[in-house]
Amino acid sequence: MEKKVISILIGLLFLGTCPLFAAETVKKENAFKQIVSVEKRGLVNLLTSPAEIVYALKWEKKDHPKAWPVTYLPRFITNAVVRVSSSLNDFILLPWYVTWGDPTPLTRHFELPDYVWEKE
Repeated sequence: MEKKVISILIGLLFLGTCPLFAAETVKKENAFKQIVSVEKRGLVNLLTSPAEIVYALKWEKKDHPKAWPVTYLPRFITNAVVRVSSSLNDFILLPWYVTWGDPTPLTRHFELPDYVWEKE
């Protein structure tokens, strides 16, 4: 009985090694194209950040129908600061290390969509 249990556990242990030998199927994007896409995302976010006035109001009315008059101003200020900071990060700093690291925008760390008009 013990031998059966041990052999089953060893079999389950080695089942996880198969994905390690799989070929890489996702092609990595060219570094120049990646830098251009990050720069474009930063510029678009910087130019469309004033739209946060409208979209923050729309989302606050939907998420907090009764408390939106109180929560709108802090939400708008927070979203605007995060969006502008993320766009400046994308536009100025991120292209220097985009090929070495993960080019995710700062907005994802604050649970905001990449662009102002998207709602996750």
